[in-house]
Amino acid sequence: MQPDPVEDGVIDQARTAAVDYGNRRTNYLWDPNDPTVWPSPQLPDTVFQACVLHASRLYRRRDTVDGTISWGDAGVVRVGRADPDIEALYGSVGPVVFG
Repeated sequence: MQPDPVEDGVIDQARTAAVDYGNRRTNYLWDPNDPTVWPSPQLPDTVFQACVLHASRLYRRRDTVDGTISWGDAGVVRVGRADPDIEALYGSVGPVVFG
């Protein structure tokens, strides 16, 4: 694949947003541009995986304004705001908050 400045910018924006959310959600403050952070024993694999999945979801969601994506013959698929798998990954390492 050849570099594409437009798509690379969108991917980087999704990655940055996912890392920002992950930092706030889990209290693991890490900079994904720092080569000493990953792989690191201080950052659980679960947090990294959650951020990768979250960034992928944000990137795919950009194709739709109303949360639906057409899959041709398969019909229309709704892309919800939250993914239960991503939330479970974040929740498994995040701080427990009591109301």
